[in-house]
Amino acid sequence: MGWLWNDLHHMFDNDDGSFPEICICGLSAEQVSAGYLFIREITDFVVGAPRFFNHEAKCEMGLDEVENPALLVCTKKANPFHFMTRSIRYAKGTVHELGVFILNNAIALDYEKGPIWGEREIETLLQMILKIRAESPDSVIRLEDAVSANDRQLIEDALDHLANPREDD
Repeated sequence: MGWLWNDLHHMFDNDDGSFPEICICGLSAEQVSAGYLFIREITDFVVGAPRFFNHEAKCEMGLDEVENPALLVCTKKANPFHFMTRSIRYAKGTVHELGVFILNNAIALDYEKGPIWGEREIETLLQMILKIRAESPDSVIRLEDAVSANDRQLIEDALDHLANPREDD
């Protein structure tokens, strides 16, 4: 395995029952909306029938009942929502399962740790994060409080390394 696996596998492959979250914060409404549409485009399967509360309609609705529920969240016309995806294909890789939480200024991704995470899956997830934050130089990555400062730095370094590959890679 390569540098990415060596640096990050401990954050992904040890099934301890947790669902860590990586939050891309500081996004504009347009960026949250575009990020949501991007995730839906590269996802083969949305688990169940996820719903959100639409304030304008004064009722719960399915995600596919409106053109872009993320835009409604960003304009405070709907509550933030969470949905689960399976088989996300991007950058020549696949993420098997991922939770997506849409907020008015952020997209949070949660994952189940375990042996399904290999180097290609980790790289695919990080490439997705880079794509979502590509048009937002002021965005920041937030991890859960339990994540060590060293692991936070490892994630930032890996994202930087993937965004700016070195000649020796």
